[in-house]
Amino acid sequence: MQIRDTNHSYFFVAGPPKGGTTWLMRLLDAHPEAACSGEGHYFDRLRPLFVRVFQEYQHLLDLDSKLVFSGKPVLEPIRISHVDSLIRHFVLERFAEHDPEGRARAHGDKTPGNWKDVEALFSAFPEAMLVFINRDPRDVAVSLFGHAKRRQILKLDPEGPLDREKLIRAACRNWLGANRMLQNMREQRADRLTALRYEDLLEDPVGEFGQVCRDLGLQDDSAILRSVVDACSFSRLSGRKRGEWDPSSFFTSGTSGSWKKVLTADEAGLVVKLCSGPMETAGYGV
Repeated sequence: MQIRDTNHSYFFVAGPPKGGTTWLMRLLDAHPEAACSGEGHYFDRLRPLFVRVFQEYQHLLDLDSKLVFSGKPVLEPIRISHVDSLIRHFVLERFAEHDPEGRARAHGDKTPGNWKDVEALFSAFPEAMLVFINRDPRDVAVSLFGHAKRRQILKLDPEGPLDREKLIRAACRNWLGANRMLQNMREQRADRLTALRYEDLLEDPVGEFGQVCRDLGLQDDSAILRSVVDACSFSRLSGRKRGEWDPSSFFTSGTSGSWKKVLTADEAGLVVKLCSGPMETAGYGV
């Protein structure tokens, strides 16, 4: 099964980890003209594996060429474009599996790390759109605390006190990397980018999601947008009222500004110290 209709379009959702990408994925997947799966990690995890396999394969071909063709190979050397072709074919297969009835005309993947190698992404999908969602790095750090705690609950990490400073620095590294990429996209591929902030999506979900839909060529009828937003509300996804705090849940509270209650003054100051310039550029007061 593979998507073959040339009228289909493709998009990839990216952003800082714990920055709202999952909510945006669910919104897009609920739109009648779109299908969005999650955490495919096609470019940050799978593609490097393919590159190594092709390199090993080329090495074996070179050995055979010496033995059989006196060092004058019949086949041209493997190129990186072969990897991109294979990745594209595989991704389209996965998109089709997520949309077995073929209802959607726009297909996408949500992997926060899609920002890490946009050159590879656009080599495989030059026509694609990158949908980037940003979030205050202080709230990103707080959300990462909850994520780390859930990893302990699931026995993925050893139990014990969280190293909050280490988590804050990790959150800031990812946030800075993602925002550097965002700036580069705005300068070099603005026509392939649609960007929004988590805080604005919370404040006006219909308006902000409507803009994303328009950028992706999807219907932006108000009734459709309202239906999608209602289906993906915090209460529907979490079973709790918005603002009810549950650090053990993937959907912690559905609010912004939690850092004011969770971070100490020193911890908040560390985030500002590490991210101050880009924070101001992104519209986050320091």
